[in-house]
Amino acid sequence: MGALSGTLTTTAYYIEGDVPDGFRETYLEALSKFRFKEIDLALDQDESLGWVSIADPFDTEFDLNKVLWGSYLMATIRHDAIRLPANAFKLHLQKRVQEYCQEHGKERISKPEQEELKEVLQRELKKRVLPAIKTFDLVWNIDRRQAWFFTQNKKMNELFVDMFEDTFGLQAHERNPYSMVEHMGLDDELFERMLSVEPAALAAPPR
Repeated sequence: MGALSGTLTTTAYYIEGDVPDGFRETYLEALSKFRFKEIDLALDQDESLGWVSIADPFDTEFDLNKVLWGSYLMATIRHDAIRLPANAFKLHLQKRVQEYCQEHGKERISKPEQEELKEVLQRELKKRVLPAIKTFDLVWNIDRRQAWFFTQNKKMNELFVDMFEDTFGLQAHERNPYSMVEHMGLDDELFERMLSVEPAALAAPPR
């Protein structure tokens, strides 16, 4: 889902915090620090999350021309995950258990033995599976302190909020009716009056 192509489904955010002096180089270094890294099966990983170039999901080398357009910072979160099909894995595990029982002259195996066979089989099969790749673009207007993350998926937005703060040291607050009123610059009295407004029907009730 992207800013440059695809369906324009976004979640809007207000950005809270001060952008540091010399932020261009600071943010390039931060993007590099939290760049995407391939899944390391040797560490029993089955997913990975990190920043890539908005123009190329395989590009993790950042420079100003790739990231900054005027007052806009643009980058992409790439999420890779290896998922074994549940039904297919169940069949492979049954076959592995049968082979184990035949080899060791057993009719059935203990739960610890089955768990060990399961873990070994998972590691073997993951090496044969390509990870599913998903990308989610960020468009951030630094001057206006507003950002758009190109998905409405709840889990990905939660991950984005955490990753944005880790990377840039700023907090992203989802834009909603409450936060929009909060950012209108109203005095305390008018702000409280706005919050007390009850919803009203804009159409006549059916007769």
